[in-house]
Amino acid sequence: MSLDAPPLTPDADTARRWAVEELAKDEYREGGTSWLERILRWFSDLLEGIGQGVGGAAGPTGTVIAVLVGLALVALVLWLVVGPLRRSRRAAADETLFDDERGAAALSESARAAASSGDWTTATLDLYRALVRRLAERDVITLGPGLTAAEAAARAGAALPALASRLHADADAFDGIRYGHVPATEATYAHVLDSMRACESARPRLVAAEAP
Repeated sequence: MSLDAPPLTPDADTARRWAVEELAKDEYREGGTSWLERILRWFSDLLEGIGQGVGGAAGPTGTVIAVLVGLALVALVLWLVVGPLRRSRRAAADETLFDDERGAAALSESARAAASSGDWTTATLDLYRALVRRLAERDVITLGPGLTAAEAAARAGAALPALASRLHADADAFDGIRYGHVPATEATYAHVLDSMRACESARPRLVAAEAP
């Protein structure tokens, strides 16, 4: 085997480094061909290089070995790259409106402190949580395991129909900010603040009991 031939059995750290170095290239952040197609093309070129390096020295047996090593490398790097993406998406899907047990007062205080420092993300998210907690404390809505922002807005809108549209807008902003779809701004915070004040003065209508 030629001394210049690529290694046949890269360890996990080497495979990870190769993947990171390849995916860090500018072309993977630009438009056009999808990142998956570029990865597959890169692997194809890599496999061809391994086959040429080994096949010429060891014949058909070397080519088979190169193919097996290439497939193992593909599986390893896909696991390293795709696995964390799936786990992050699953974690995001499992996230609900409340990730702590703070009451409305504590959440409102946190939101005010964040707003005073210009942290509109924390300010908006905590204030919406405070709004929902406050409605629950007033028995306007009921909370339950796995409650989402949209579900909370739907329950609040049923009890306070005049505010339903703005509550749904706040829920959409909450989800968008939390998952990075839209930026948090002073305007998003101010909208939730106005909603909270409107909810405090609104008189809820009686609705059928909700399942927790």
